[in-house]
Amino acid sequence: KQWYQRRVREPRKYSRIIVVPVSLPLSYGTHHTKLMILQSEGGIRVVIHTANLIQVDWTVKTQGLWISSLCPPLPDGKQEDCHADPECLSFKAYLLKYLGAYSTSATDQLIRILMKYDMSGVTQVKLVGSVPGMHSGPLYGTPRLQKLLSLFVDDSKVRPGWRIVANCSSIGSLGSTTEEWFDKFVRALQTTNSGDETCRQALFQLVFPTVDMIRNSLEGYCGGGSVPYQLRTHRRQHWLRDYMCHWDSKEHGRSRVVPHIKTYTRLSPDMRRVAWFLLTSANLSKAAWGQMLSDGKCRVRSYELGVLFVGADSQKVYSRETGCGMLVPYSLPPRPYSKTDKPWIADVAYSQLDTHGNKWPIDTDNDLLEIG
Repeated sequence: KQWYQRRVREPRKYSRIIVVPVSLPLSYGTHHTKLMILQSEGGIRVVIHTANLIQVDWTVKTQGLWISSLCPPLPDGKQEDCHADPECLSFKAYLLKYLGAYSTSATDQLIRILMKYDMSGVTQVKLVGSVPGMHSGPLYGTPRLQKLLSLFVDDSKVRPGWRIVANCSSIGSLGSTTEEWFDKFVRALQTTNSGDETCRQALFQLVFPTVDMIRNSLEGYCGGGSVPYQLRTHRRQHWLRDYMCHWDSKEHGRSRVVPHIKTYTRLSPDMRRVAWFLLTSANLSKAAWGQMLSDGKCRVRSYELGVLFVGADSQKVYSRETGCGMLVPYSLPPRPYSKTDKPWIADVAYSQLDTHGNKWPIDTDNDLLEIG
């Protein structure tokens, strides 16, 4: 907001920045996607990440960022026929479909530019997006992720005991019971290429910072402004606490760096392999992932975008010894909350002093950040 006000006051200083209004047709929706397209003489790179365009998100938060390989220009006069991929399984087809949903002159111009580049080399990930609206078919939200898992996750390699672990920086209103939405979402994450129910009995864990973690973080309570879980929401879903685990990241030296990253993954019992891994802007909410309605449509409220790493063979979890593998941002196995642990709730007062000697809320002239 402050940046936008400065741009209005000093238009020449920000003349190379164009702000494009985005339509949000449904209440409680937001434009939450974090996407960059970087163009150079040699080609373009697509960047999908979890950080907002504010300084603290890039300096003192735990974030995730994926950068595509360089996509070179297509030979003169040649264009790929993305209409030949109606399910948008290719990277380029889905990216153009997603951008087309904005229906603005700016994104239409961007699509025309992207059509001229060869993205056939981007094969290691699939895109998972959300677009506001009532959707039929598996293009957006939970149905999109479920469709991809049904195509690319081999149930012969994902046996009972492979758990699902998520982490996020905000949690929406999920309902007073797990039956309302949560159970259906977890079942979708358990999807494989077979209907074998033994693969659908997976433990679900949610890595989310505690009050103590935020208080002892590098930022202290200020870091909790970017983890805007609300008390009113938490009171309606106390059952969610049973799934919560600590944010620890000793292996990466980030245990005291507030997590703003959002990931979903399926891990082997020995914590050494992942069947799939999703880095995304989508928090744990109906607005981000959509809610299935009685007519079979999926109601999505927000714009989101993520990259799904999936393949025929499970991938190894990153280790320092080898220097390779899938980098899971938290310590494994996740450590469940004890009876005394409390999830961070941003609109509650805390009197115990943080690492900077402050209580919460902090008496400051600056606006508190409440960005998920």
